[in-house]
Amino acid sequence: MAAAFVAPLRVLVLALDVALVAAVLVDFARTPHPRRLEVRRRIPERAALGRDLVRTLRVDAGAVPSAAGLVLEVDEEFPASFDVVARTRLLRGATREAPGRDRPGTVDPEPEDPSGGSDAAVLPASGPIDLARVYVPRLRGVHELGSLRLRLLGRLGLVQRTARVESAHATAVEPALLGLRRNLVLAASERWRDLGSRTSIRRGGLQEFDTLRDHVPGDEVRLVDWKAFARRGRPIVRQYREERGQELVVAIDCGRRMAATTSEDVPRSGSRATVARGMTKLDHALDAALQLAAVALEHGDRVGAIAFDADVIAWIPPARGRAQFARLRKRLFGLQASTRESDLERALRELALRHRRRALVLVLSDVADPLSVERQAAALRSGSGRHRVLFAGLDDPALRALAEGRVAADPLLVASAVAIVAERRAGLRRLASRTVRVLDAPPAEAAAPAIAAWLAARRSG
Repeated sequence: MAAAFVAPLRVLVLALDVALVAAVLVDFARTPHPRRLEVRRRIPERAALGRDLVRTLRVDAGAVPSAAGLVLEVDEEFPASFDVVARTRLLRGATREAPGRDRPGTVDPEPEDPSGGSDAAVLPASGPIDLARVYVPRLRGVHELGSLRLRLLGRLGLVQRTARVESAHATAVEPALLGLRRNLVLAASERWRDLGSRTSIRRGGLQEFDTLRDHVPGDEVRLVDWKAFARRGRPIVRQYREERGQELVVAIDCGRRMAATTSEDVPRSGSRATVARGMTKLDHALDAALQLAAVALEHGDRVGAIAFDADVIAWIPPARGRAQFARLRKRLFGLQASTRESDLERALRELALRHRRRALVLVLSDVADPLSVERQAAALRSGSGRHRVLFAGLDDPALRALAEGRVAADPLLVASAVAIVAERRAGLRRLASRTVRVLDAPPAEAAAPAIAAWLAARRSG
């Protein structure tokens, strides 16, 4: 204001304005356009639900010498179902693969705050730099990481130049299969009890010799092959196979009850963090179905699957071999719970028409409400006329903890939980019959009792 009346001040303000404009022009001229940078994005084609998914951007400014020392910020379009849990910058000369939180690597000692919106780094004078972002996907299916917005900040901090890089990279988010390796090892040994299976007499003793494998703690001494032990210098046991493979069909309920989210905590491998919070019952059902399929296929059984809500929405005929497991994963991983009521009777009736050979049918579902449980029980009894039926009801651990007083809550809420739990137990008793076995399993632990029940059914013939 004073400069309007004082001539020397007007000259000074004008000079400062000219200097500022000149500085902006110089800063703009010395800041290259971000499109001149070479940016490559790497992301796995497949990821596991609730597990770390590492995306890496390799930025190479080697062809743009004027970019050395400038700050680059990157915004990335990503699905709303992806949680950003960590960001790191790989130093020059670091390993090519971006490390996750549970894997070692050469990274900056202080990772960026994941709550921030952008990845940022100072571009080196030579060589590329990797920007690693760790996502945790919370929804199964095929998801895309979209376009990138690059911002280069001028050395003087007066300008920033931006560019939008149109790009799309898809990744398939599949069930995590958290306990698959352990369950495969236990099912390959004689340790049925560790999976929750009762010991049963195996008619005819051990059958045809199949192969040799490494000893697992708990194997019977009589199975040790002492000659192989002496040759290899480590315990080796003989593995036998049954006289014939059996048929297994997993029936997966995709109705509205399976959309309920669970709140139990499952430790992530090598970490104190949890992965099961917020997963739906259908997520856990698919995880259990694929784990059981993998174990059964390893034992030479023919495995198929049927998914249903009010209609049959997927059918994979039983078959053997690793290719069948790939088919099951491909057809099942993207299933989502619908808003429709499930029709178990129709699903089992269609299964009887599509698959005439007698099979063990494992139904992964939940107990219906008191008004519909009789219809559910009738469907199971009807389905057992052609097949052996096993019903696995996926419990709600949070509701049970509330009913058992393990969680502090309003007494009215606790009383409601107690009533619901009692109704569910009564429903399970009504579903069980001479021809239908019923399992009551926490969703995140459904795989082990399902495998144990399959093993018991297989051994009993």
